[in-house]
Amino acid sequence: MPKVFRKDIGEQGIVAVWHITESLDELSSLVELREKEIEKVQSYRLESKKLEFWAVRCLVKHVLGIDPVIDYLESGRPVLTTSDYKLSISHTKGYVAISLSKGKYVGIDIEYPSARVQKVYTRFISDRESEFIPEDQSLEYYTVIWCLKETMYKMIDRKSIIFNHHFVCHPFKLTSQGVLEASYCDDDMQEKLHFDYIIEKDYYLVYHC
Repeated sequence: MPKVFRKDIGEQGIVAVWHITESLDELSSLVELREKEIEKVQSYRLESKKLEFWAVRCLVKHVLGIDPVIDYLESGRPVLTTSDYKLSISHTKGYVAISLSKGKYVGIDIEYPSARVQKVYTRFISDRESEFIPEDQSLEYYTVIWCLKETMYKMIDRKSIIFNHHFVCHPFKLTSQGVLEASYCDDDMQEKLHFDYIIEKDYYLVYHC
């Protein structure tokens, strides 16, 4: 399991990305799981889903040095019961990513570069956001903003979120890595947050911890 990226953010958080090159047998030999977790992963039909499941837990163990116990809330949010870190998980073709935080929020999203976001961008891009997106870089901007709003969704963990309404990405100039500013706006809550992003050949990554 070659490490691709790791960033320690003081004592508050850790972000890590790994490229999955191992077989299921190799991954399963690296970490201990509870019986119900083994039953869960065995129920998956696709081998890629099984690899992601095992790889996430191997990555958490590699970062924290413990066999992780990960439960899930009704919303689907993961909870790391063997540590006081909050946990967020993401995966894409051949990669898994985790964000660990002792702060108020934690979130991460990793996406494989794909033109499919251009077909659905109106579902998550507002008219105001469209104004600062250069036409010749629309795919790259759409992908970063999609990652951003997926990260925000995991952080806020509320039902009835409308991506192109409740989540607002502030104008930015796209580079290979940088900082994003975005706001969550709802009737009973308004909050401005900062995120880091990285663009690589094989993936886009946005995280907060």
